[in-house]
Amino acid sequence: MSNTKPLVIGALFAIMAALFQSLPVIFSEVFVLFTIFSAIPIYIVARINPKAGVLSYLVAAMLIMIISTHEGLFFLFTNGAIGCSLGISSSYTNKKAIIWASSSIILTVTLSIMNYGIGIPVFGTKLPGALYLQLFILFLVSVLYNVIYSYLGDFIYKRLVKYNIFRK
Repeated sequence: MSNTKPLVIGALFAIMAALFQSLPVIFSEVFVLFTIFSAIPIYIVARINPKAGVLSYLVAAMLIMIISTHEGLFFLFTNGAIGCSLGISSSYTNKKAIIWASSSIILTVTLSIMNYGIGIPVFGTKLPGALYLQLFILFLVSVLYNVIYSYLGDFIYKRLVKYNIFRK
């Protein structure tokens, strides 16, 4: 692939990610469930080209921040981080356990930053128990979410590759 093609694909997919993440702001909170799909474009770009994936992640975050700081933070620390970490991990290895573990650690760290550093409860309420128990709960949720998201991302990625969407 030439140097320009990943950048163009990355820019287009960054816009798609920003649109998915901004749906609740643009229309209404009824569309909040659709924000989970904002990670798919980032995952695809990061899997094709990790550098372009990181760039798409940052560009999408900036675009979303223009529309809503709240949604931008959620994208940076949840959906965008998932898409970027799963895509980059998938581009370097096919071992699911490594992909899930690395992405889950990254998601646990970003959720912790949001929950404890910024003060936005990621589950809408304070987690029960001591800090270690809370981190363990965050990690378990991260693993479950990454496993499910990995299968969804792989399914969509393989369909796009099958139909030569990324041909030269």
